[in-house]
Amino acid sequence: MTKNHPSQQNQSQSGSQPAPILPLEVWGATDKGRQREGNEDSVFPHSGSETFPFEPGSGHLAQKGQLLIVADGVGGAKAGSQASRWAIRVAVEQYYDMPGLDLGADLRTAIEVANNSLYQYLQNTGTGEAGATMAAAVLCGSTLYVANVGDSRVYLVRDGKITQLTRDHTLTQRKIDQGLIRPDQAEMDPDRSVLTRSMGAGPTVQVDLFPPLQLIPGDVVLVCSDGVTDMLTDADIARLASGNAPKRAAQRLIAAANKRGGFDNISVAIARVGGKTSPAGGGLLESIKGMPQRQKTILLVGAVLVAAALCALAALGWAMQDRRRATPTPTSAPTATVEAVPTATTAPVVVPPTDTVPAGQPTSTPAPSLTPTNTPRPLPPTFTPRPPIDTPVPPTQTPGSGPGPQPTKPPQPTTEPPTTQPPTTEPPTPEPPPPTEKPSPPPPPGG
Repeated sequence: MTKNHPSQQNQSQSGSQPAPILPLEVWGATDKGRQREGNEDSVFPHSGSETFPFEPGSGHLAQKGQLLIVADGVGGAKAGSQASRWAIRVAVEQYYDMPGLDLGADLRTAIEVANNSLYQYLQNTGTGEAGATMAAAVLCGSTLYVANVGDSRVYLVRDGKITQLTRDHTLTQRKIDQGLIRPDQAEMDPDRSVLTRSMGAGPTVQVDLFPPLQLIPGDVVLVCSDGVTDMLTDADIARLASGNAPKRAAQRLIAAANKRGGFDNISVAIARVGGKTSPAGGGLLESIKGMPQRQKTILLVGAVLVAAALCALAALGWAMQDRRRATPTPTSAPTATVEAVPTATTAPVVVPPTDTVPAGQPTSTPAPSLTPTNTPRPLPPTFTPRPPIDTPVPPTQTPGSGPGPQPTKPPQPTTEPPTTQPPTTEPPTPEPPPPTEKPSPPPPPGG
């Protein structure tokens, strides 16, 4: 159920200026959980259900604000359910019927009247062992009023951070106050569900009323029973309540509590201030919109100064980059500019890069070195490549007649195997045909 508050002039008890009116999204839901046979919880408003005969109209909401209540029944399925419903019905009717301007005092009085009425009802029906807890919140304008009896709680979620606004009336909380246990031991304490204060236990009850709080756009107010807080951590509640619209948040909180076990009834009443879903850690834009004009001006001036500083840093970075580009870079190493020997591109015979072959040597199967002096020296830069193998060479040219120093070879016998023949560019000499068997190795020089 979504309610939007009309504009109104709401003044506090101190007579200060009226607070701005903020639109609200509200949703309430309850579930019996997975372990209980019935549901002893009651919630107001119960969205999508005509649970209570009285529903405040637009005039009531404009004057008194939106009321959220969760009551957890005590005393068994039927008795507990009747006790929680009775307490909420009386509290809602009493609150909206009171004409007072002090909404906090009206809220406390309405709960006290509901307690007395519940006590009389339980005595008349013979169910004096029954009762209920109650946590209530009123959102009027931009002000929040909170009160409680028992262990149902009210939370405020702002920018993804959760704060418990109420204080449990349990034996475990009393132990914490007396220093008998630490707060982090409360979840394991066996007395955490033992109430020290509840509705209907007597004709009067002490109601805790907390100081009013100012709300800002994006705030989420959550009222819930212990069926939520016993199953989920504060971090889980903050994540599920602040990251979704109220209806979706209520559904996810109930589903998460059931997934963790659902040992008790689960009830939530959620109101989101500002009318828009605010992600966890968000709400910055809505917070700016709700600021006074003076704060907006200061924020704007600060943003302009920050932008100017960023622009100056960017300009300085560009200037330094242009200066580095204008600085001449050192030349590369001389070895990078040395031209390769022209034989790599003009010689028709491709020489393997890992071997050095003398000019005129065959490229298919090089002959083994005969002497240590058979390794040629580097060719001078003026080396002229030899003509292709299909070009005839003058008969007067000898293997050693090429330009530059040439390696010396000892005279070879006429029975030299084909592997020691002169290069294919030389004219063949009259020699007997090579033998068919493997040639014997050549004799040593001078043999």
